[in-house]
Amino acid sequence: MVTSGDAMPVSCGPPGRGSPEPRLALVVRQLRIWSTVLLGVAIGQAGFGSGFGASLIARDKSDLLETVHRANAWVVIVIASVCFAIAARYRLQGGPAWPLVFAACLIGGGILQAALGTFRVVGPHLFVGVLYLCAVTTLCSYAWRHQPSGLRATP
Repeated sequence: MVTSGDAMPVSCGPPGRGSPEPRLALVVRQLRIWSTVLLGVAIGQAGFGSGFGASLIARDKSDLLETVHRANAWVVIVIASVCFAIAARYRLQGGPAWPLVFAACLIGGGILQAALGTFRVVGPHLFVGVLYLCAVTTLCSYAWRHQPSGLRATP
């Protein structure tokens, strides 16, 4: 374990070995993991959507892709909600507010996307979908770049 002055102690090894990892570092790690999962699922959602859209233009409509795209939309919203819960825990432990606000906006954006898709408002659905993917990428990038004060990077 490494300490410097009155900074929070940080474990240099994996959790469970030596001293336990501080709770703040664990929450940051969880935010990084779940934002990455959200990014992967959101990219998959864009792929399902583009495949479904192509099936509307190039050949007969793919009911399978439409079903998968619709179901995966709810997976995206659920994982954004997990990110929100982790960000709320992070905020309660002294972390910044931006992950909490960002995750709340992603939940709202996901619900908006589901509504636009359900009501077949295609133009705004595509536009908001692109913005949503950009926002998820931003959350994931910031989660990995953000270094909470009092914690040092581990090798």
